[in-house]
Amino acid sequence: MKTNDLSVPLRNIDVALARAFVATAETGGMTAAGRLLNLTQGAVSQQIKRLEDLLQKELFDREHRQLTLTAEGERLLLHARRLIALNDEIWGLMSAPGFEGTVRLGVPGDIIRPFLPPILRAFKNAWPKVKIELNCESSVALKKALSAGDIDLTLTTESDTPQGAERLLTEDLVWLGCPGGRIWHEDPLPVGNANPSCTFRAAMLHGLEKQGRDWRIVGPSGHEVMLAKIEADLAVTALLQSSVPPHLEILGPDSGLPALTPFHVNLYVRTSQTNEVVQELAQQIRDQVTRRFAAPERKAG
Repeated sequence: MKTNDLSVPLRNIDVALARAFVATAETGGMTAAGRLLNLTQGAVSQQIKRLEDLLQKELFDREHRQLTLTAEGERLLLHARRLIALNDEIWGLMSAPGFEGTVRLGVPGDIIRPFLPPILRAFKNAWPKVKIELNCESSVALKKALSAGDIDLTLTTESDTPQGAERLLTEDLVWLGCPGGRIWHEDPLPVGNANPSCTFRAAMLHGLEKQGRDWRIVGPSGHEVMLAKIEADLAVTALLQSSVPPHLEILGPDSGLPALTPFHVNLYVRTSQTNEVVQELAQQIRDQVTRRFAAPERKAG
Protein backbone atom coordinates (compact mmCIF):
# COMPACT_ATOMS: atom_id res chain seq x y z
CA MET A 1 0.00 0.00 0.00
CA LYS A 2 1.34 3.44 -0.87
CA THR A 3 2.11 5.64 2.11
CA ASN A 4 0.39 8.63 0.51
CA ASP A 5 -2.84 6.77 -0.23
CA LEU A 6 -5.53 9.32 0.66
CA SER A 7 -8.07 6.54 1.20
CA VAL A 8 -6.28 5.53 4.41
CA PRO A 9 -7.95 7.35 7.34
CA LEU A 10 -5.58 9.66 9.22
CA ARG A 11 -5.53 9.49 13.00
CA ASN A 12 -4.28 12.47 15.01
CA ILE A 13 -3.37 12.24 18.69
CA ASP A 14 -4.44 15.26 20.72
CA VAL A 15 -1.39 16.49 22.65
CA ALA A 16 -3.65 17.22 25.64
CA LEU A 17 -4.42 13.50 25.85
CA ALA A 18 -0.72 12.69 25.75
CA ARG A 19 -0.08 15.23 28.54
CA ALA A 20 -2.74 13.63 30.73
CA PHE A 21 -1.25 10.18 30.09
CA VAL A 22 2.35 11.23 30.86
CA ALA A 23 1.35 13.23 33.95
CA THR A 24 -0.60 10.25 35.33
CA ALA A 25 2.27 7.87 34.63
CA GLU A 26 4.79 10.17 36.32
CA THR A 27 2.73 11.01 39.40
CA GLY A 28 1.09 7.60 39.89
CA GLY A 29 -2.47 8.90 40.07
CA MET A 30 -5.08 10.98 38.31
CA THR A 31 -5.65 13.39 41.19
CA ALA A 32 -1.97 14.34 41.29
CA ALA A 33 -1.92 14.53 37.48
CA GLY A 34 -4.91 16.88 37.58
CA ARG A 35 -3.15 19.11 40.08
CA LEU A 36 -0.12 19.25 37.79
CA LEU A 37 -2.25 20.08 34.73
CA ASN A 38 -4.77 22.36 36.49
CA LEU A 39 -7.56 19.88 35.73
CA THR A 40 -9.99 17.93 37.86
CA GLN A 41 -9.44 14.24 38.50
CA GLY A 42 -12.54 13.52 36.41
CA ALA A 43 -11.20 15.50 33.44
CA VAL A 44 -7.92 13.58 33.54
CA SER A 45 -9.82 10.29 33.72
CA GLN A 46 -11.87 11.26 30.67
CA GLN A 47 -8.75 12.19 28.71
CA ILE A 48 -7.08 8.88 29.54
CA LYS A 49 -10.24 7.04 28.46
CA ARG A 50 -10.34 8.99 25.16
CA LEU A 51 -6.70 8.10 24.47
CA GLU A 52 -7.31 4.43 25.24
CA ASP A 53 -10.35 4.40 22.98
CA LEU A 54 -8.38 6.08 20.19
CA LEU A 55 -5.50 3.62 20.43
CA GLN A 56 -7.75 0.67 21.34
CA LYS A 57 -5.30 -0.25 24.10
CA GLU A 58 -5.49 -0.33 27.89
CA LEU A 59 -2.69 1.91 29.14
CA PHE A 60 -3.08 1.50 32.91
CA ASP A 61 -3.68 -1.48 35.18
CA ARG A 62 -6.58 -0.41 37.39
CA GLU A 63 -6.90 -3.63 39.40
CA HIS A 64 -4.58 -2.39 42.14
CA ARG A 65 -4.85 0.60 44.47
CA GLN A 66 -2.01 2.37 42.68
CA LEU A 67 -2.12 2.94 38.95
CA THR A 68 0.60 1.08 37.05
CA LEU A 69 1.36 1.09 33.35
CA THR A 70 0.44 -1.90 31.24
CA ALA A 71 2.94 -3.21 28.71
CA GLU A 72 1.24 -1.06 26.06
CA GLY A 73 1.42 1.95 28.37
CA GLU A 74 5.15 1.42 28.92
CA ARG A 75 5.58 1.21 25.17
CA LEU A 76 3.72 4.49 24.65
CA LEU A 77 5.34 6.53 27.42
CA LEU A 78 8.64 7.41 25.72
CA HIS A 79 6.91 8.34 22.46
CA ALA A 80 4.27 10.40 24.25
CA ARG A 81 7.04 12.38 25.95
CA ARG A 82 8.63 12.99 22.56
CA LEU A 83 5.31 14.17 21.13
CA ILE A 84 4.85 16.66 23.98
CA ALA A 85 8.46 17.87 23.75
CA LEU A 86 8.17 18.48 20.00
CA ASN A 87 4.86 20.29 20.42
CA ASP A 88 6.32 22.51 23.15
CA GLU A 89 9.49 23.15 21.15
CA ILE A 90 7.48 24.35 18.16
CA TRP A 91 5.22 26.48 20.34
CA GLY A 92 8.19 28.02 22.13
CA LEU A 93 9.99 28.69 18.86
CA MET A 94 7.02 30.52 17.38
CA SER A 95 5.69 32.36 20.42
CA ALA A 96 8.47 32.99 22.92
CA PRO A 97 9.88 36.50 23.41
CA GLY A 98 13.26 37.14 21.87
CA PHE A 99 15.02 37.62 25.20
CA GLU A 100 18.50 36.12 25.34
CA GLY A 101 20.75 35.87 28.34
CA THR A 102 21.63 33.80 31.38
CA VAL A 103 19.82 33.17 34.65
CA ARG A 104 21.90 31.87 37.56
CA LEU A 105 20.00 29.42 39.78
CA GLY A 106 21.19 27.88 43.02
CA VAL A 107 19.91 24.49 44.21
CA PRO A 108 21.10 22.23 47.05
CA GLY A 109 22.41 18.95 45.66
CA ASP A 110 20.04 16.79 47.67
CA ILE A 111 16.92 18.12 45.89
CA ILE A 112 18.22 18.55 42.34
CA ARG A 113 17.03 15.20 40.99
CA PRO A 114 13.42 15.21 42.24
CA PHE A 115 12.80 18.95 41.87
CA LEU A 116 14.77 20.36 38.94
CA PRO A 117 13.87 18.39 35.76
CA PRO A 118 10.21 19.55 35.48
CA ILE A 119 11.19 23.12 36.38
CA LEU A 120 13.95 23.31 33.79
CA ARG A 121 11.79 21.65 31.15
CA ALA A 122 8.91 24.09 31.64
CA PHE A 123 11.26 27.09 31.65
CA LYS A 124 13.06 25.96 28.49
CA ASN A 125 9.72 25.67 26.70
CA ALA A 126 8.78 29.23 27.72
CA TRP A 127 12.21 30.85 27.16
CA PRO A 128 14.16 28.68 24.69
CA LYS A 129 16.91 31.27 24.13
CA VAL A 130 17.75 31.72 27.81
CA LYS A 131 20.59 29.76 29.38
CA ILE A 132 20.36 28.56 32.98
CA GLU A 133 23.56 28.26 35.00
CA LEU A 134 23.19 25.93 37.98
CA ASN A 135 25.09 26.44 41.20
CA CYS A 136 24.94 23.32 43.37
CA GLU A 137 26.11 23.87 46.95
CA SER A 138 24.77 23.78 50.49
CA SER A 139 21.92 26.10 51.44
CA VAL A 140 24.29 28.20 53.58
CA ALA A 141 26.71 28.67 50.67
CA LEU A 142 23.90 29.46 48.24
CA LYS A 143 22.49 32.20 50.46
CA LYS A 144 25.95 33.76 50.63
CA ALA A 145 26.25 33.56 46.84
CA LEU A 146 22.88 35.28 46.47
CA SER A 147 23.90 38.10 48.83
CA ALA A 148 27.13 38.54 46.89
CA GLY A 149 25.25 38.80 43.59
CA ASP A 150 26.81 35.62 42.20
CA ILE A 151 23.38 34.03 41.54
CA ASP A 152 19.95 35.48 40.76
CA LEU A 153 17.73 33.19 42.79
CA THR A 154 18.06 30.03 44.83
CA LEU A 155 16.18 27.21 46.47
CA THR A 156 17.23 26.20 49.97
CA THR A 157 16.37 23.49 52.48
CA GLU A 158 16.10 25.00 55.96
CA SER A 159 14.51 24.30 59.32
CA ASP A 160 12.84 27.74 59.24
CA THR A 161 11.81 30.38 56.70
CA PRO A 162 13.80 33.56 57.40
CA GLN A 163 12.69 37.04 56.44
CA GLY A 164 13.13 37.56 52.71
CA ALA A 165 12.43 33.91 51.87
CA GLU A 166 9.27 32.39 50.44
CA ARG A 167 8.25 29.00 51.81
CA LEU A 168 7.22 26.63 49.01
CA LEU A 169 6.95 23.32 50.82
CA THR A 170 7.31 21.68 54.21
CA GLU A 171 8.43 18.07 54.33
CA ASP A 172 9.57 15.47 56.83
CA LEU A 173 13.29 14.86 57.10
CA VAL A 174 13.66 11.07 57.26
CA TRP A 175 16.47 8.65 58.03
CA LEU A 176 17.64 6.41 55.18
CA GLY A 177 19.45 3.10 55.14
CA CYS A 178 20.12 0.08 52.98
CA PRO A 179 17.09 -2.25 52.60
CA GLY A 180 17.75 -5.24 54.83
CA GLY A 181 20.81 -3.52 56.29
CA ARG A 182 21.98 -3.43 59.91
CA ILE A 183 24.33 -0.47 60.03
CA TRP A 184 21.96 1.65 62.14
CA HIS A 185 22.51 -0.76 65.04
CA GLU A 186 26.22 0.09 65.23
CA ASP A 187 27.63 2.24 67.99
CA PRO A 188 28.91 4.82 67.22
CA LEU A 189 26.42 5.31 64.41
CA PRO A 190 28.05 5.93 60.98
CA VAL A 191 26.44 9.10 59.55
CA GLY A 192 26.95 9.73 55.85
CA ASN A 193 27.35 13.49 55.49
CA ALA A 194 30.79 15.07 55.49
CA ASN A 195 29.70 18.63 54.61
CA PRO A 196 29.92 20.75 57.78
CA SER A 197 27.62 23.45 56.32
CA CYS A 198 24.80 21.03 55.38
CA THR A 199 21.62 21.83 57.31
CA PHE A 200 20.57 18.16 57.25
CA ARG A 201 23.83 17.16 58.94
CA ALA A 202 23.21 19.65 61.75
CA ALA A 203 19.68 18.27 62.24
CA MET A 204 20.89 14.66 62.35
CA LEU A 205 23.69 15.33 64.82
CA HIS A 206 21.44 17.47 67.04
CA GLY A 207 18.88 14.65 67.19
CA LEU A 208 21.50 12.03 67.98
CA GLU A 209 23.13 14.12 70.68
CA LYS A 210 19.77 14.91 72.25
CA GLN A 211 19.09 11.16 72.31
CA GLY A 212 22.49 10.47 73.81
CA ARG A 213 23.57 8.38 70.81
CA ASP A 214 27.21 8.29 69.83
CA TRP A 215 28.02 8.92 66.16
CA ARG A 216 30.87 9.22 63.66
CA ILE A 217 30.93 11.00 60.29
CA VAL A 218 31.53 8.91 57.18
CA GLY A 219 33.11 10.80 54.26
CA PRO A 220 34.02 11.97 51.74
CA SER A 221 31.54 14.68 50.83
CA GLY A 222 29.39 14.47 47.68
CA HIS A 223 25.74 13.51 47.28
CA GLU A 224 26.19 10.55 44.92
CA VAL A 225 29.10 9.15 46.95
CA MET A 226 27.02 9.42 50.09
CA LEU A 227 24.08 7.55 48.51
CA ALA A 228 26.45 4.81 47.33
CA LYS A 229 27.68 4.35 50.91
CA ILE A 230 24.11 4.16 52.18
CA GLU A 231 23.22 1.54 49.54
CA ALA A 232 26.29 -0.47 50.57
CA ASP A 233 25.09 -0.44 54.22
CA LEU A 234 28.12 1.58 55.32
CA ALA A 235 26.20 4.50 56.83
CA VAL A 236 22.83 6.15 57.33
CA THR A 237 21.80 9.65 56.34
CA ALA A 238 18.72 11.87 56.11
CA LEU A 239 16.86 13.44 53.18
CA LEU A 240 13.50 15.06 52.53
CA GLN A 241 10.89 12.38 52.06
CA SER A 242 10.17 13.35 48.44
CA SER A 243 13.90 13.03 47.65
CA VAL A 244 14.28 9.44 48.84
CA PRO A 245 15.70 7.24 46.04
CA PRO A 246 13.56 4.14 45.41
CA HIS A 247 16.44 1.76 46.17
CA LEU A 248 16.87 3.02 49.76
CA GLU A 249 14.73 2.37 52.83
CA ILE A 250 13.14 4.93 55.13
CA LEU A 251 14.09 4.04 58.71
CA GLY A 252 11.07 4.53 60.95
CA PRO A 253 10.71 4.58 64.76
CA ASP A 254 11.54 0.85 64.97
CA SER A 255 15.12 1.68 63.99
CA GLY A 256 15.62 3.48 67.27
CA LEU A 257 16.84 6.61 65.52
CA PRO A 258 15.55 9.97 66.80
CA ALA A 259 12.72 11.81 65.07
CA LEU A 260 13.96 14.72 62.96
CA THR A 261 12.57 18.24 62.62
CA PRO A 262 10.58 18.89 59.42
CA PHE A 263 12.33 21.07 56.86
CA HIS A 264 11.15 23.76 54.47
CA VAL A 265 12.01 24.26 50.81
CA ASN A 266 12.45 28.05 50.55
CA LEU A 267 12.84 30.32 47.55
CA TYR A 268 15.01 33.43 47.55
CA VAL A 269 15.05 35.96 44.69
CA ARG A 270 17.45 38.88 44.47
CA THR A 271 15.70 42.11 45.39
CA SER A 272 17.81 44.21 43.02
CA GLN A 273 18.89 43.94 39.38
CA THR A 274 16.29 41.30 38.53
CA ASN A 275 14.46 41.11 35.22
CA GLU A 276 11.32 39.48 33.89
CA VAL A 277 13.14 36.27 33.00
CA VAL A 278 14.34 35.80 36.59
CA GLN A 279 10.79 36.43 37.77
CA GLU A 280 9.48 33.95 35.20
CA LEU A 281 11.86 31.24 36.46
CA ALA A 282 10.79 32.01 40.03
CA GLN A 283 7.15 31.54 39.01
CA GLN A 284 7.92 28.28 37.22
CA ILE A 285 9.58 27.04 40.42
CA ARG A 286 6.55 28.02 42.51
CA ASP A 287 4.11 26.34 40.13
CA GLN A 288 6.04 23.11 39.68
CA VAL A 289 6.90 22.60 43.36
CA THR A 290 3.34 23.31 44.46
CA ARG A 291 1.74 21.04 41.86
CA ARG A 292 4.12 18.12 42.19
CA PHE A 293 4.93 18.04 45.88
CA ALA A 294 2.35 19.98 47.90
CA ALA A 295 0.17 16.91 48.51
CA PRO A 296 1.95 13.73 47.35
CA GLU A 297 -0.38 11.01 46.11
CA ARG A 298 0.28 7.32 46.55
CA LYS A 299 -3.04 5.87 45.42
CA ALA A 300 -4.89 5.86 42.15
CA GLY A 301 -6.93 8.98 41.51
